Amino acid sequence: MSQTLTGIQRSARLSKCGSYRFTLTRTWDDRAKLLVCMFNPSTADHTVDDPTITLLCQIASHNGYGGIVVVNGIPLRSPTPAEAVDMVNTWDTRQAWDERDALQANLGEIQKQVEQAGAVLLAWGALADRCDLWFDNVLEEIEAALPEGAPLFCLGKTAGGYPKHPLARGKHKVRKDVPLIPWSTA
Repeated sequence: MSQTLTGIQRSARLSKCGSYRFTLTRTWDDRAKLLVCMFNPSTADHTVDDPTITLLCQIASHNGYGGIVVVNGIPLRSPTPAEAVDMVNTWDTRQAWDERDALQANLGEIQKQVEQAGAVLLAWGALADRCDLWFDNVLEEIEAALPEGAPLFCLGKTAGGYPKHPLARGKHKVRKDVPLIPWSTA
């Protein structure tokens, strides 16, 4: 597969206020797209790629895909995950109904994207341990919506059993030519 992807078409679906990202799509050819579910979006949008999106495009291309569609367990756009963790763990005590509504709308979007997916890559990383009940729910929704025969992949598992994030560091660093691993056998 090509190491340099050219002609990438970019799109993203953000909330009207811009605080939430529900989908991000990158397409470079007519092969099937890989659906990727991660923790929370940072700065990538319809025009800008961040390091995670760049690496995911390379991984997907290497594994035979012509694009990616990214969803996140938590839709809050934030370069640091602390706000996203707080959103899931404390919205009810703060009565942040807009956050609750965004989380529910996001779960619906994840289900819709999974139902349309030919393959799904789980990649939310160890941060899910900080809001494990929410990510248990996200995984259940993904598994329930997954079309029969559609593979569920990961890049490996963290020590806690979560699907490895593409920007894992140190000895767990993910290469751009990493093969996708079936989630059930990882």
